[in-house]
Amino acid sequence: MVIIKPFKATVLNPKREDRAELICPVYDTIDASRYDKYSAVKHNVIHFTTRREGVKEQDFVANAKKSLERLFNDGILKECKKNAFYIYGIRYRISDEIMEQIPEEDRRETYFVFGLIALVKLEKLNEQHILGHEKTFDSNMRERYNLMKECGMNFSPVVAEYNMPDHDINRIFEQYLGFRRPDLKLNANRKPIVDVMLDGCRHLLWEVSDNEVMAKIQQLMSDKNVMILDGHHRYTASYQLCKDGGTADTLMMLVEGGDRALLLLPWHRCVKECRMSELWAKIEANFVVERCDECNVYKKLNERTSDFDVRLCMYDGEQFYLLRAYERRIRELSEARGERIGLDVISLHEWLIDPTLIGKPEESIVFTASPRDAIEKVDTSGYRVAFFLKPLRIADVEHKAQVEQKGFPQKSTLFLPKVAEGVVLRKFGEE
Repeated sequence: MVIIKPFKATVLNPKREDRAELICPVYDTIDASRYDKYSAVKHNVIHFTTRREGVKEQDFVANAKKSLERLFNDGILKECKKNAFYIYGIRYRISDEIMEQIPEEDRRETYFVFGLIALVKLEKLNEQHILGHEKTFDSNMRERYNLMKECGMNFSPVVAEYNMPDHDINRIFEQYLGFRRPDLKLNANRKPIVDVMLDGCRHLLWEVSDNEVMAKIQQLMSDKNVMILDGHHRYTASYQLCKDGGTADTLMMLVEGGDRALLLLPWHRCVKECRMSELWAKIEANFVVERCDECNVYKKLNERTSDFDVRLCMYDGEQFYLLRAYERRIRELSEARGERIGLDVISLHEWLIDPTLIGKPEESIVFTASPRDAIEKVDTSGYRVAFFLKPLRIADVEHKAQVEQKGFPQKSTLFLPKVAEGVVLRKFGEE
């Protein structure tokens, strides 16, 4: 079983009226322009959560520690007084561009997801009760490791899902708070300790220190396994820190995998430079090529009929192409790897990107959830080609982790909504 326990959260001082100006998106979603936007605010948490492009890691970690200490000393960050669980609520809408990528039955005007914020006892991924599904880069893991070690902090929760068909924990949350989602009717006796807006999403945090409620939540989670949705690098870094004598727990947000407000999207790939003649040779050897229009990219991708009907879309600055893999080649790939789920992203990397890429993957591939952004990077920012993917289902990701026990290539899944840096932190340096 996964072991959870309450803790004393660190939050932005509730007396400050500028808290919305002090939070920022999760570090691995921030590009140079977004960094400039948030770092312009002196006390924004980005100064200790995110490394600016071009800054050496050791300089970033040293400056992060100083920035964090300053926010504690100035009373901008406060540690709560009681051990508690916390309800993290995110109420959000999605753009038309994102909406068109998801199945019609999952489309809604407003989404509102609940998560349980707790400490979770660390264990090696995929060996017992905590599963992962994405591969990680060692360099990215080491940065998080050094940052957490020097600062003694978890800066944002790792997001993981559990199965609970009866929705018991979400029902406890709604009963405790006195409203049902997607409505939001704040109870004067259950005021959130954090209530901020970020990029159109409302982030709320409630403290749950009632012993009876906490015990019930622990009982409901006592027989569960969890699967990481977002934060593989942070979890791996926390586990390594534990092995090296650090804290035995990490900060997690646990969400119900069957929650209809939890969305799964693809990360599209933009390739900076590749050997185009070789890329086309690989395409012609493995795919049927069909020209298509930008407006029907997702119509074509969503027409696929089975796991072996693998479809990708490619844009080279002049034309969109639908790439439909030869079924024989896909079945050979599936058999050779012992995998059936995610063959689109696997074949994309194994057949097309990895053999033709010029430069290191972490420097030469950019991931984006926005098809328009991917197109713009090819048209105006010097990227050679963009690849578009179809969303997976959460059941597919569970099958990958639990049955196949394999990892997707890095950034194969984008789960919405994203937590924000600065809403809930956890200090462990003095343990």
